[in-house]
Amino acid sequence: MDRFAESLLVIIVIYKSTLEDCESFQSLLAMREEFRSLNLFIYDNSPISQELKNYEGLAITNFHDPENSGVSKAYNTGVEHAKKISKEWVLLLDQDTRFPSSILSEYRQAINSNSNINLFVPVLKLKNGKIFSPSRYRFKRGFFLDTIESGVHSLFNLAPVNSGMMVQVEAFFKVGGYNEKVKLDFADFQFVERFRKLYPNFFVINVECEQDFSDDNNSFESQYIRFKYYCDGAKNIENKNFADWLQYNGVVIIRAIRLTLRFVDARFLGAYFKNFLFG
Repeated sequence: MDRFAESLLVIIVIYKSTLEDCESFQSLLAMREEFRSLNLFIYDNSPISQELKNYEGLAITNFHDPENSGVSKAYNTGVEHAKKISKEWVLLLDQDTRFPSSILSEYRQAINSNSNINLFVPVLKLKNGKIFSPSRYRFKRGFFLDTIESGVHSLFNLAPVNSGMMVQVEAFFKVGGYNEKVKLDFADFQFVERFRKLYPNFFVINVECEQDFSDDNNSFESQYIRFKYYCDGAKNIENKNFADWLQYNGVVIIRAIRLTLRFVDARFLGAYFKNFLFG
């Protein structure tokens, strides 16, 4: 494991959370006995920086961005750091993914057995057991799968989300990395669209992780702010033709209507017009 760990940089993006409260970081701490050292890059989008503790077995680089530039900027910055320190692989994580201690071993085994693959992902499940990632990507949105087998799959049929992606650094830069204009929602789908132009396949490892989906049980204010990011993300997707625009318009207006009915507040429709349609 040490040789593989030496080739890896783990990138965690956090926002308004201490590192110790992050599910992903706690999962890493629980598996420290399996490796001697691991490099970790923390991209902190929080308004106020935090002082990180020292942890045996972890070499942590902390990058604070009080402007909250988004996950695309965060992952690009992290992978640039990986290249600078001569890492071959990056593991992209958010703060809300819980994974088993076997995951690095599974990544290593899959990489060693599939030298022609440059993107590896786990199965992410919600707390209710539904498969959240990979999803079947149709009409510019993801649809839950009932089941998925480990192994090679096409990025033209399925799309994984950001958290849990193990990406080869060289391939990341060849496809152009993340679109930094897409700050949150649609960032992963935009990256997949870039990635599959050069690398059409990815590998699903035999590991299930739990994702705390941020859409559940949030206040009006947090949902309203998130919806504006959703509109901006759909608006800033690159290389859209008119048919693509119609599909993005469809998913955004449907989201606006659902949130309007959920909170009985027309400001979501206002955000749709201001941030997507006429923005």
